[in-house]
Amino acid sequence: MINPVSVSLAILLITYAFLFADKIHRTIISMAGAAAMVLAGQALGFYQDFPGEIPGLPSALAAIDFNTIGLLFGMMLLVGILEETGFFEYVAIRLAQLTRGSYWLLMLALGWFSFIASGLLDNVTTIIFVSSITVSIASVLRIDPIPLLLSEVMMAGVGGMATLIGDPPNIMIGSAAGLNFIDFIIFLTPLAILAGLVTTLTYRFSFRHQIARERPDLSGLMELDAPGALRDPVTMRKILLVFGLVLISFTLHSQLNFKPATVALAGASLGLIWIRPNVLEILNRTKWDVLLFFAGLFVIVGGLEAAGVLTMVAKAIGQVALNYPLLALIAIVWGGAMLSAIVDNIPFTIAFIPVIGGLASLGVDVLPLWWGLAVGVAIGGNATPIGASANVYVISLSDHAGTPISFGRWLKIGIPIAAVQLLFATLILYGMMQLGII
Repeated sequence: MINPVSVSLAILLITYAFLFADKIHRTIISMAGAAAMVLAGQALGFYQDFPGEIPGLPSALAAIDFNTIGLLFGMMLLVGILEETGFFEYVAIRLAQLTRGSYWLLMLALGWFSFIASGLLDNVTTIIFVSSITVSIASVLRIDPIPLLLSEVMMAGVGGMATLIGDPPNIMIGSAAGLNFIDFIIFLTPLAILAGLVTTLTYRFSFRHQIARERPDLSGLMELDAPGALRDPVTMRKILLVFGLVLISFTLHSQLNFKPATVALAGASLGLIWIRPNVLEILNRTKWDVLLFFAGLFVIVGGLEAAGVLTMVAKAIGQVALNYPLLALIAIVWGGAMLSAIVDNIPFTIAFIPVIGGLASLGVDVLPLWWGLAVGVAIGGNATPIGASANVYVISLSDHAGTPISFGRWLKIGIPIAAVQLLFATLILYGMMQLGII
């Protein structure tokens, strides 16, 4: 008998098989998968196009996380305006001169900047900004930007784990568990720093041949005129001021009670009104393929949720927690990571929060499980190109820059690094659990 669970899983597996094959553009595959999920949902009665047609039936439109889409769109507009001023070329020349073109120093500087910025802001905003600088640096030095981009996005992933505001699942977990900003600083920031150090060492080993082989074009590097790269200093100062207001608002969004997308779109609107650039040029710089890809992916994951797949997984792990607390911690860290590498971590977190809350009502000590969930969904996003919003943006940027990152190349680096990060994180959480810290 055909049932929603098997059909929705089949659509997911087929979609991902095409994505990993890397023969058709990811946006086309995502949209086709979303259409198949909606058609299957209507035929089997578990999913529909729009809300309101059949009361109680989940809809594809409601599955799209417009907060993520809005955040991406708003920040792309701001970066597009800033890019026109020559700001990224200016920063690229300065950083290249400061490191004297050293590939390893560039990787360290950009990676740890991404780590710190992601904890203070969020990893999507950080990567949109830093990756643009990286592409400019690669152009100036005539070097391969891919290892630098991969380092940045994976360091941003663990950096976002460090604070309450660094990653959307952290905000949801903090709200559900009653954990505040200081709790995350005390319990997860040290773990995130250790994960960052492990990541840095792993990168030094993984890219040792490329680091030794890369010979940046230093001819005339120190003579390059960084201030001369600024085509419009006045507009740059204006948009940086807007950027600063947006970043401050991000750090205060819980007090202001504004969604990150609202802040980003408000900032983009302010920038457009104040500067009044050529809107068509700015819109042409917007990576619409990223936005459409995410919309399709959200619809596919929403179908899994509507069919009951995510709830089944969450309850299965929840049953283990009742009898085997340590095994449950490991299952949540590794299971959450594997699922976050395949589906977006936001719907998985939403599905799992009630399960952990239910275990608390049964007398289970769930504090280790909350931290395990935060760690697992953050690290798991590093493993695949579609495990996190920032990853998809970097993939699209590499396409536009003429140095595309294939799914195979990402998996070759992402899976081992995520595995090493998870191993160390699990050992640290286990030690904290045994010592009674969590």
